[in-house]
Amino acid sequence: MTLKVAVIGAGRMGSIVGKQLPNDVEKLIIDTDETKAKALAEEIGGAYALTLDAAKDADIIDVVLPTPAVNPVMGQLADIAKDGAILMNMATSAFIDEAVRAKNPKVHMIDTKIIGHAMSMSQGSPCFVVANTEDQAIFDKIQHILPGYKKVVMGNSDVVSEINAIGSSEGIRAAVKVRKMLKKYDIPKDWEDIVIYTVCAGTMRSYVENDLGHFARELADKLEAEE
Repeated sequence: MTLKVAVIGAGRMGSIVGKQLPNDVEKLIIDTDETKAKALAEEIGGAYALTLDAAKDADIIDVVLPTPAVNPVMGQLADIAKDGAILMNMATSAFIDEAVRAKNPKVHMIDTKIIGHAMSMSQGSPCFVVANTEDQAIFDKIQHILPGYKKVVMGNSDVVSEINAIGSSEGIRAAVKVRKMLKKYDIPKDWEDIVIYTVCAGTMRSYVENDLGHFARELADKLEAEE
C-alpha cells in the first residue's frame, strides 16, 4: 500500500522535509500561502491544499510550523485524521500537550525533532532526526519517509531544542568574538565574513571529521587540555 504523506507548512524547514520525501509515497503539501504550497508541490511531484481537511486520509502528517501554531494545529488534526495516522511534530521548540494527545487516542502523535541547521541542510549538510517513540512499526514508517537525513533514530527528542540552542548560541558567540578580534587589523568586512564563513566553519567541520592539519591539531590538543 502506498503511504500518503502530508506536510503541513511550506516554509524553509517544511520545504526541506517535503523535498526529501521518497518517490514511493503520495505527497501532499498544505499551507495557507497558495504560492508557496503550489511551488513546493510542483517541485516534489505532489498535490497541494490550503486547509487541514485535505489531510484527513493521510497516513503520516508532518507538522512543520512555528512553535505557537503546533498545538492548535495538532488539536485540529486530532479531529480530522484517520484512525492509525501518525502525526509528527517537527517544530524544534514545540512539544505536544497531553490534552491534545488525549483528544484522539486512535492516532499516534510523535515529537520528531531535527538536529541540524536549516540553511546548511538545504545545502546538503548532514543532520539527524530523533523520533520520540518506542513503537518499531511507527518508527519504521517515519524512517522510511525521511531518507534524506543522515540518520533517523529512536530517542528522547525533548533534549533536541536544548542541544540545538547550545550549538547555535556558541556558534554565534564564536563568530562575534572572531569579528571583534579582527577589527584591530582594519580589514574590509567581507574579509571578516570569509574568515568566519570559511576558516572558522571549515575548521569546525575538520575537527568533527578528525581531518585537522598539523597546526590546527596542535591548537585543538591545547584547547582540549584546557577543558
